Amino acid sequence: MQQTQRDEKTVKEILEAARIIFSHYGLKKSTMDDVAKAIGKGKSTLYYYYPGKNELFEAVVADELQKLIRITRLAMNSANTSRAKLKALLLKRLELSKHMHNLGQVIKQDIFDNFEKICNLKRQFEQTQVEFIREIILGGVQSGEFKAMTAEEITFFSNWVIAGFNGLLLPTTSECLIESDEAAEKVIQLMLYGIGK
Repeated sequence: MQQTQRDEKTVKEILEAARIIFSHYGLKKSTMDDVAKAIGKGKSTLYYYYPGKNELFEAVVADELQKLIRITRLAMNSANTSRAKLKALLLKRLELSKHMHNLGQVIKQDIFDNFEKICNLKRQFEQTQVEFIREIILGGVQSGEFKAMTAEEITFFSNWVIAGFNGLLLPTTSECLIESDEAAEKVIQLMLYGIGK
């Protein structure tokens, strides 16, 4: 096995163990010792890759966001129409937000200790999501599925769609929960066609 493959395997083991530990105990109560024990290696191995617990935490968050992006991209690519791509993106984001619930709680609790870095990671993730929407809308305009729109209108719409999707991840009432294809279809219908006659 080559050195780079060993390194990638070790990093993957570290990140997975750290994700579980941070999700379970939170950032403050977790230690580098906990992670080292979980992977059956010494702390020196962890410090070789990450200078400290905060850097490891940031790496876990970045890794999770990259996984979300890859999974979302696959869901979008499996859909045939622009409308179906929007629906796939919405459903995948909602599904993955449940998967990340525990780590998300840790991020919220410990955000002020890592505020700048976590906000930068979140901004990058949101920008990628906006690019996904922009790509879907542009494809829909080009195929005639959606009305003609200027680049400015597509950018404006894309930013607002992601803001709306983010709001759906934190519903204020049970009536706002999106837990089925049917509910997602209603959201996409309202988003694309509004409530006008």
